Amino acid sequence: MNILLHVLFTTIIVLVPIFLMPLKEAAPGGGYNFYNLPSIVLTALATIACYSSAYILYPYFLMRKRITAYLCITIATCLFIAGLSGYLSSVLLPEPPSFLWAHIIVKFFIVLFVMGTGTAYRFVMEVFKLEHKQKESMTMELSFLRSQVSPHFMFNTLNSLVALARKKSDKLEPALMELSNLMHYMLYESDQEKVCLSKEIDYIQSYIDLQTLRFGHNVKIMFTVHKPQPADPSIEPMLLIPLIENAFKHGIGMIHEPEIDIRLLVDQRELHLSVHNKYNDAVHDTRDKTSGIGLVNLERRLRILYPQKHTMSLRKEGVYFNASLKLQLHDSLFGC
Repeated sequence: MNILLHVLFTTIIVLVPIFLMPLKEAAPGGGYNFYNLPSIVLTALATIACYSSAYILYPYFLMRKRITAYLCITIATCLFIAGLSGYLSSVLLPEPPSFLWAHIIVKFFIVLFVMGTGTAYRFVMEVFKLEHKQKESMTMELSFLRSQVSPHFMFNTLNSLVALARKKSDKLEPALMELSNLMHYMLYESDQEKVCLSKEIDYIQSYIDLQTLRFGHNVKIMFTVHKPQPADPSIEPMLLIPLIENAFKHGIGMIHEPEIDIRLLVDQRELHLSVHNKYNDAVHDTRDKTSGIGLVNLERRLRILYPQKHTMSLRKEGVYFNASLKLQLHDSLFGC
């Protein structure tokens, strides 16, 4: 790509005198002689000036905000090259003084245009480089955030299985089967950039089934999904589970008649997730040091993945805690 750009620049520099300079010196045999010795010197020096502007003047003066020095050097360079070209023309191709000064003025603006092109090239390259670095940084951060989700989620899920094991419950085996479904999704789907929304819903359902096996009738759990068919938009994997996991983590334990109500609505590629659970503000949660990682992680992922395309609110209303998320979904994936 850079080689093509350099070839393009050199071509422009060579062709500029043909299209911009009205002073086309007459050739001995008639017609016009576009590239005599003064023009060749102009082309060579303009090429050097172009790359000097891109790789010397821009980084050492413009990027360091030494604008006055940059302008002075640029103007001096243009005057020198135009003056040298005019001098060679006056020696090799005698012309009236008025033609000579017109020649110098035109060559001055030609060199100025060429140097400006070099500066513009370097500016565009710096913008692309900055955008590439920002994209790489965001990709690395997103990868790190995703890597946090799975261990944190598995830590809380294993606590559910430990509780069943301590009770020596017959529900331990089906709970392990649900955990197997969760692991399959985490291993084979969560590393993809996007997944079908239906797969994310199945994953949430498996998690709720696992929690239902653990708590039985001690907790009122409701999960409602309204998704029009056959549309199946795509979504980043494991994006919805932190709000649901948070409800089970903080909505159960030392709470009278705990209940969790989860509602998922998809309407024309816009997703609305509402999680409603009882909450005991007097209970100080000291169960693990990772408390809060899930929601902080979710907020950062949403800012990266759905900038200006999501709203999330967390609020307490009496003995209830309400979490809601609205975001614009992506188009359907092939195979959804």
